[in-house]
Amino acid sequence: MILVIGGAYQGKIDYVKDEFNLQEEEIYFCSYEDININFNKNVIANLDKFILAMIKNNKEPIIYIKDNIEKFKDKIITCEDISCGIVPLEYEMRLLRDSIGHCLSILSKNSDKVVRLFCGIPMDLK
Repeated sequence: MILVIGGAYQGKIDYVKDEFNLQEEEIYFCSYEDININFNKNVIANLDKFILAMIKNNKEPIIYIKDNIEKFKDKIITCEDISCGIVPLEYEMRLLRDSIGHCLSILSKNSDKVVRLFCGIPMDLK
């Protein structure tokens, strides 16, 4: 598993496509409405949107990640890191921030490689 994290608009998808020579068709883009992940693609992009969809549907994203960790093992995953900055006032957004942090911790422990993108510059964390 390869985990690519970074803030909004830092170039995560472009990095993944260039670094691993992938086409758009090989990427599953999570959405705010979808609480199921298509594991048939090589890349799972925007995991943060999936986590928010789970929260909005009263599902536990951390449990989902733990229960399906084997399905993530051969994937490249991108996720927006929202751990920096101001803590949101709205409960749902605080829950999202915490859930993303927990999910990224689980995924990073199980990843072979973790990359953080900042201003389009990749930094290998693991």
